[in-house]
Amino acid sequence: MTRTLQDWANLAEIIGTAAIIFSLLFVGLQIADNTKEMRSSAAHNATESLQNWYVEIATNSQAAQVFRRGMNDPSELSQDEAFQYLLNVHSATLAYQHVFFIGAEGTLDTSLYQAMTATMEAVVSTRGFQWYWKQRANFFTTEFCGFVDELILSATNGGAEIYK
Repeated sequence: MTRTLQDWANLAEIIGTAAIIFSLLFVGLQIADNTKEMRSSAAHNATESLQNWYVEIATNSQAAQVFRRGMNDPSELSQDEAFQYLLNVHSATLAYQHVFFIGAEGTLDTSLYQAMTATMEAVVSTRGFQWYWKQRANFFTTEFCGFVDELILSATNGGAEIYK
């Protein structure tokens, strides 16, 4: 059986179509892997910044003392301690703003986002956080401010027991 030029053209078209489909499947798999990698990296970065902040507070007894006193009643702090407290809370709140945005866009896993924002819920009703927020809310995005303000309005317990 002799093949005509049209037969060869049809065969080439079938092979070309199969190659395109294979290429699209490969690209789809690469995108899925890249998305997983991005989500993993986002989770790592979000948790690492907060972990570093916690370690700094936990390994420095003076910083831990100022932080706890500040959360309870910032008016009892000296001017230098109040400044230290304000910067410590600001550092953590910047990390939480990052968590808020990557959680809102869906880059951060929902359960990790909820777990990390639960720690914000534990502090927003303390006198110290509210003192801080009155001074620094305008340093954050409108969206994050709305999120924190909602947490403050829904908080009723005066903060986590550890801060009292």
